[in-house]
Amino acid sequence: MYHLSSQSAISRQKFSRESWTKVLSLAIFYGWQPMGTRVPSMTEIHGFDTEYWDGTYLTNDGQIVVAEDALLLAIALEKSLDDIPDFNLRYFPLDLNKITPFEFFAGDEKGQLVDFIRFCKLGSFLILRI
Repeated sequence: MYHLSSQSAISRQKFSRESWTKVLSLAIFYGWQPMGTRVPSMTEIHGFDTEYWDGTYLTNDGQIVVAEDALLLAIALEKSLDDIPDFNLRYFPLDLNKITPFEFFAGDEKGQLVDFIRFCKLGSFLILRI
């Protein structure tokens, strides 16, 4: 699980591994160019070697997504909303790896995407495991 925590407001988001990777893929498809995350703030305490930090979004180590990157992520995701169906799609068979982000966020899941866009507009956030 990915727990995202805003640094400027009391706001949180939660994503499964599958939904988080779909969000990132969708944003990249709509022009988001990831700036890379900043090294986790508690690295010295936990003995984390910052020299090898690669800016990943795919771990939940407490890394920081800066405000500019979060805003650009929101802008890219907003562009996708008109292309995502407002109705639920049926999947046969249900294999999340084969479902496109457009299909994944169709219908009921589209609301989660809209909430995440609002969240990103709040500014920088942490990617945590809780």
